Amino acid sequence: MKTNISQLVAINVSTLFVVMLGVGICAPVGAVDFKPAQKLADVTRFNQANQYTFTDPIRTTQIVFFPQAPGPVRVDDPPGASQLTYQGPEGEFTFRGKAIRKQNTPLGLLITVTLKPNADQGQLQLTLVLPPVNLQNGQKQEFDTVAIKTRGLGFVVNRAGAELTYLTLPFKGAAESVILPL
Repeated sequence: MKTNISQLVAINVSTLFVVMLGVGICAPVGAVDFKPAQKLADVTRFNQANQYTFTDPIRTTQIVFFPQAPGPVRVDDPPGASQLTYQGPEGEFTFRGKAIRKQNTPLGLLITVTLKPNADQGQLQLTLVLPPVNLQNGQKQEFDTVAIKTRGLGFVVNRAGAELTYLTLPFKGAAESVILPL
């Protein structure tokens, strides 16, 4: 009796089964190795940095950015919350979760935090440009980038001119994959 195999119905985690229509018999065809996909996922994770460190040329400012905030997990953190620490002329700050605004652009990921929120005197924001960085064999990669400090005027009545001023700062960046606490 000749039977045609007409449809692939199900994939089990370890065995591929083919169902022959009209007969109702399942026959194992062979084991399917899902490990190459897992290995690819591991390599991809290994080639992505989880810590970025930025330093200006005269070493007055240092910024450390974690795309996924290190532990402990906080109740008020949204899923996938980031963390940024800033040490510079304005002081030392740690930002997490919603205090960090991220935007994908053709320049790379723009990461913005508010260093001084005073609307009366004009707030001060820092926007860091993070280009895409791939690690080769998990090794630390250095790169150049910029940050922009944006200062608003605050509540000034009828002042002519631009409402924002910009200070562009060059930074040396280092991307690496490190072990983070849970």
